[in-house]
Amino acid sequence: MADPDSHVDAQLVNAFLSLQLAGGLGFSIIILTALGSPNVKRNSTWYTFCLAWILSCISYTFIFLVGQQDSPNFGVCVTQAAGIYSAPSLTSCGTLAFNIDMLIGVRAASGNLPQQRRHSITLALLIVPFIFWLLLFLGFLLFGVNHPGLVQKGPNGTYCDLNSFTPAKISGLIVVTSTLAILVIQGYIGTRLFKSRKLLKDRQLTTMTVRVMVFSLLGALGLGVGFAYVLFSKEGPIFDILLALLPACGIVIFGTHADLINVWLFWRRPRGLGSETDDSELKSPSIYVPTPTSYRRPLSRGQLR
Repeated sequence: MADPDSHVDAQLVNAFLSLQLAGGLGFSIIILTALGSPNVKRNSTWYTFCLAWILSCISYTFIFLVGQQDSPNFGVCVTQAAGIYSAPSLTSCGTLAFNIDMLIGVRAASGNLPQQRRHSITLALLIVPFIFWLLLFLGFLLFGVNHPGLVQKGPNGTYCDLNSFTPAKISGLIVVTSTLAILVIQGYIGTRLFKSRKLLKDRQLTTMTVRVMVFSLLGALGLGVGFAYVLFSKEGPIFDILLALLPACGIVIFGTHADLINVWLFWRRPRGLGSETDDSELKSPSIYVPTPTSYRRPLSRGQLR
């Protein structure tokens, strides 16, 4: 294993680890809150999206979690290297799957997809990102084991990587491709919903639109990170900080919904808070994307035009 650089910015390492650990913990709390409350309704791809980010945060903090942040051994270092190159593909593909599920929910309102086909697509969206991630992880792990001289602790001292252009470019190209597809889907969904004047008057639609825009900005940030992987062979401190900020942004977007917050503010919940309020929160595709089995109130074709 290659020796790490002698100079390591301790403040950068601490900031990077803190953001990644906070991201993993935050998404874990979000998932547990949603699972533990009957008033929080989410579709399955939302859960896999959150799980993808948890696995990503674990990958980037792996040598810290096993207590070898300063001097990791070869086995630990090569495992993290494989993890950090496969994690961006998992999060980008998981985010893409979540967006495709959003698109299916919008199209399901007009009955454009057969029921059985929607079920098959939803199942594929759940498993394909993780199969793809596992194959990449094993491939990068095998590459590192066969080329031990390329395994190193990165120049910033934040995590282990491989001193090779190939893994970074493969990961970056996947992220760029997925993010472009995400932006196209978000643009289509936003345009289609904005053309529905009746829905535009709905406060929930306005909230959803804002969340779509914020989510698109997050995707653009992911696109920038992906380009950094593709264009540069050596990432600087700014790259690491941007990388660590991605899960934090995800927590803000997906963890600040009213139904999630109300679970933790149960002592302030008005007595008699009925299902009508909860249902209104669930109308937003950014909060609850209607799946083939859960879509209950289809919209007319005129509303969707």
